[in-house]
Amino acid sequence: MYKYEIHCHTKETSRCGRCPAADMVKAYHQKGFAGVVITDHFVNGYSYSAFPNTWKDKMDAFVKGYNAAKETGDALGMKVYFGFEYTNDGNNGEDYLVIGLTPQNLYDDLVDCDQWTIEELVEKVHALGGIVVRAHPFREDDYIAESCVMRPGLNIDAIEVFNGGNKKEIYNVRALELALKEGKPMVAGSDTHHVNTTASNYIAFEEEPQDYAAFCQAIKDRKAFIVHKQHEEAE
Repeated sequence: MYKYEIHCHTKETSRCGRCPAADMVKAYHQKGFAGVVITDHFVNGYSYSAFPNTWKDKMDAFVKGYNAAKETGDALGMKVYFGFEYTNDGNNGEDYLVIGLTPQNLYDDLVDCDQWTIEELVEKVHALGGIVVRAHPFREDDYIAESCVMRPGLNIDAIEVFNGGNKKEIYNVRALELALKEGKPMVAGSDTHHVNTTASNYIAFEEEPQDYAAFCQAIKDRKAFIVHKQHEEAE
C-alpha cells in the first residue's frame, strides 16, 4: 500500500504550526509514506501570509512552508504535493482542502481568491484541474459560526470523514455518516501541526498514482483507502 497524508501544516506558514516543514516530511518518510500534501492555512485563515500587502507578497510568504517541504522531499525521494486549507471566513468559517494545484496557480489564476465566495473558488479550482475536500465538517470551534454547513449545489469532490485534529470522535462519526448519505468519496487526514501527531489518519492506494493529477483522480474514483486511529477525547 502507498500511504499519503493529505492534511499537514508547517511552522513556516501556519501560525498554529509547531514544527518546521523539513521535520514534518522527515517524520512521514520515516513512517514509510509515499507522499504528503502540504495544506497550510490560507491567507483568509490562521496564516502568517495574511499580513503582507500585495498579493505577490502574500503568496511569497504563503509558499514558504511548501517550498521547504518540497526541498526535503526531493532530497529523500519522497513526493510532496502542494495544497492549502481555505477558510470560508467571511461567511461561516467552514474549511476546505484545495488539492491538485501548483503554487503558480496562486500567482496567475487565483489572485485575490481570499475575497471570493466558496462557490467561485470551487468552480475555478475545478477549471484548473484540482479538487476540493470538505474538511472536518462537524468540528465545533470559536471560528466556526455553525457546524456542518453543507451548501446546496456546491460541488465538492470528497469529504474528510476522519480528522486527527478533531477534539471529539463524534465529529468523525458524523462526518462518515454524512459522506455515506451524500454518496461522496471519503478521505482521512491527520490535520497535523507537530511531528508527534503525524500519520494518525491518512489515505492509501493499492497502486501508486503516477503524478498529482492521477492522485486527485484516484480520490474521485474512490480508490483511496481511509486509515483512522481512534481519537482519545479530551476532557
